[in-house]
Formats: sequence, structure tokens, C-alpha cells
Amino acid sequence: MSAHRSGFVALLGVANAGKSTLLNQYVGAKAAIVTPKPQTTRHRILGIRTEPGRQFVFVDTPGIHAPRTKMGEHMVQKAWSAAKDADVVVILQDVLRPLAGAQEALLKQARETLRALPRIHALNKIDAIRKHELLPRLDETQRLDPEAKAFVPISALKGENLDRLLDAIAEHLPEQPALYPEDWWTDQSQEQLAAEYVREKVFMQLREEVPFQTAVVVERFEPVEDGSIEIDATILVAKRSHKPIVLGKAGARIKAIGIAARRELEALFGRHVRLNLWVKVSPKWFEREGVLRELGI
Repeated sequence: MSAHRSGFVALLGVANAGKSTLLNQYVGAKAAIVTPKPQTTRHRILGIRTEPGRQFVFVDTPGIHAPRTKMGEHMVQKAWSAAKDADVVVILQDVLRPLAGAQEALLKQARETLRALPRIHALNKIDAIRKHELLPRLDETQRLDPEAKAFVPISALKGENLDRLLDAIAEHLPEQPALYPEDWWTDQSQEQLAAEYVREKVFMQLREEVPFQTAVVVERFEPVEDGSIEIDATILVAKRSHKPIVLGKAGARIKAIGIAARRELEALFGRHVRLNLWVKVSPKWFEREGVLRELGI
């Protein structure tokens, strides 16, 4: 009988490489919010998958980028810190973008910084390219990191080759008991999940620079006698001019944000949710250490 394996698996990559989509596929639930906009993930997020004989504790990390704010610096630091603390590192790349610039720089830095750790390269979004286009990309990835343990083409969105990637990861997990109870799928609190679900809908509703200068704080999360949950949440914006944009004409946009978030929260918690949203101006909150600590960034 083979020994039980479990451990932490860091998902590392540039923005929009597909890390959060992959995490959610493996967990079977939305542990990490997903939007088309870069830098959606801001903190370390755990997603836990338990199978007979093995448990994977996936760590979704912020996308590696060149930071321009204090928040960006914190995000990149957290990503590398999570990777260094992991048992296995999965480096995701978007094959629809050239293996140059930020993606190539990430591979080179990971090879040097994470030299002592098992590294597995996941070439994502293969559902959108032809097979003959993939082979040169595989060759180039192997050239850049020849000591990596595996190179696995996948589609996180379509679920293609995810079992193969999982098996490659499992080979390098430590032999040890499960780290979390088998019915856990994340370590996030209900308040943290509520804040993230609201922030996802803010991102989806807003364009250009406004989403990146918003954050969500849950002020109150309280079960009510009738079995429902009442949630008070504040959407932080960095400029006074952003507040009317978030509110929308006659409050239409914040109402749409609330409706979309409430539907998903009700599905998540399995009960009626009363979600109350406010917008607060907090100038340059993304440069202020105290606010970043409060937000867990």
C-alpha cells in the first residue's frame, strides 16, 4: 500500500495566466474570483482538493508584474513568498502570449529563485491553439528550465489534461498525512469570501483604471433569526470622481453589483442573503500600509 501524500502547491504566473481558473477547477468551487482583468487576485488563496491517498493544498498567488504601487509591491512579494514556502511549484504560462518579456523573465527568475523546489510547467490555454504550434513552445520552455520535473500542456478552462498535471504534482508531494480535514475546500472565512465575491462583481461592472483602485471591506456579517445572513460591505475607491462611477446613474450600477453578488453568495451559503453596499472615498488607499494590512494585502 502506497504512503499518503499531501502538501502545498503554489500556482505561479503572470497576470491572467489562468491560475485562479485552475484552482477553481481542482477544488470544484469558486475559491478564487476570476475576471478578464489583470491583478484580480490580491492575496494568497488556498484551495484544497482531497482524494484517496493524497491531498493537494493549492496556493493561488497574485500575478507577477512590475509593481507601480505599494499594493503591487506587496502582491508580488506575497507571490514569491508563497512559492518559496511550497512543496511543489506549478508555473503557469499563457500560450496565446509570446514566451518573451514578462513570461520569459518569470521562468528565468523561478529557475534561479526556486532551484531547490520541484517545478512543473503548465502550458495553459491549449484549447485555443493548434497542436503544431504547441511543440516549439514546449521546446522553448524546456530550454529555459531544463531541470523542471514536468511540462504539461493544459486547458484550465476546458479541464483538458488536468488529471495528468495532478499526477505529475502528486509524484513530488511529501509522504505525510492530510493537512486539512477532507471536507475543507478553502481556508477563507465566510467574510473573506463575501468580500471577494463582491469585488469580483465590481471588477466586472467597471472599466479601465477604476477596478484596480477599488477594494471591499465587510463591516458586518451576521446570521439572522429567520435563517438568512445580513452583510454590510463597503466598496473603497481612491478618488472622489470614482464614487459616482461605482454608484451609476440613480444607483443603477451598485444595485447591479449587489444583485449579482447576492445571487452567488446565496448559492454559496445555501440561504437568503441581505447584502447592503456602500461606497467610501479613501484617497490612495493602495499606497497606505494600514489599509493594506486591514485588507490582508
